[in-house]
Amino acid sequence: MMFPKVSDNYFTERQGVLAVSMHLNNIGFIFRETPNADVGIDGQIEYVSNGEAPGRLAAAQIKSGASYLRDKGDHWAFYPDPKHKVYWECFPLPVYLFLHDPQSGLTYYTDARYYLNIPERDREYTYIPVLKANRLDMVSSEELMTSVGPVSSNLLEYPELLKTMVRGHSGNASFPLTYLDLFCNGLTNLCRHIYFGMSLATDLADIYLEIDQSEFGLGVGSYEHDFLHSYTRFLISQNLARIDYSDYLIDWFEREMQPQYIAPLTSRGRGLVEYIRQVEQKLFETSDLVSVACERPMRMLFGLPSDIVRIPNIKEFGKRVLLISDTEDEEHQNK
Repeated sequence: MMFPKVSDNYFTERQGVLAVSMHLNNIGFIFRETPNADVGIDGQIEYVSNGEAPGRLAAAQIKSGASYLRDKGDHWAFYPDPKHKVYWECFPLPVYLFLHDPQSGLTYYTDARYYLNIPERDREYTYIPVLKANRLDMVSSEELMTSVGPVSSNLLEYPELLKTMVRGHSGNASFPLTYLDLFCNGLTNLCRHIYFGMSLATDLADIYLEIDQSEFGLGVGSYEHDFLHSYTRFLISQNLARIDYSDYLIDWFEREMQPQYIAPLTSRGRGLVEYIRQVEQKLFETSDLVSVACERPMRMLFGLPSDIVRIPNIKEFGKRVLLISDTEDEEHQNK
């Protein structure tokens, strides 16, 4: 009489899942294994801070066994199936790839979605690199969830939040901006979204320098870039806007440039806009002032020298694509 067979692969896979679950539990995270219909995501990780769950999630894909550990010196090379590459790249959460070595008991990790969203011309490898330094048994909770964005267990009440934004100054007389300046001047789309980009910051700084009749000219260096970076982190940590921080970090780290985004405000962010208006009514007697918290319209600017050639070329490009398509369709019908 024959009994059902259980392959060694099953136990190898379970070692990886159990190791990841144990390490996540040790650093105080919740791990939920996918109970059915696993199509490329083995589980879900929920961030916990000081015993509170602020609603920050990430997905987990776990691979266990020597066949997944392709040694490249300081990192492992992981070659995902094409279907999983597409799936992870467009997944709405960061996708943490865990590689478990049953022999050593060590587990390594990386954010696969982050790497797949780096433009191919900027990628160093054709595979997903998993650094050997990224060991799950040595990582802190903050380090592991870098792609999710900063989390604060202390969400400030609106009065204190407003004061903090006014006090959040660059500290540079040649770059006279605060978090409040960037927030109020970045409101757009009926104050439902917030815009941020380097041009917003430099244009505002120039305007304020002129208003103050400052003796200083505009000055931007690494300190000012760090200040602008801290502004975005503040928006995320205080739950004011839904910013794709993983995508944001691609510009910040890989391209070494100040990111640009238009992000929806959360209900808390919209509430802050209303609170600013309420405070404004108490501080200004004139009723017909344009509110300090009102939208600015967004538009694409045309007028670059290249636009003279580029815009007509786009029109012509579309015509030629249709012409080629019609010709190919006709040839196909005649076969």
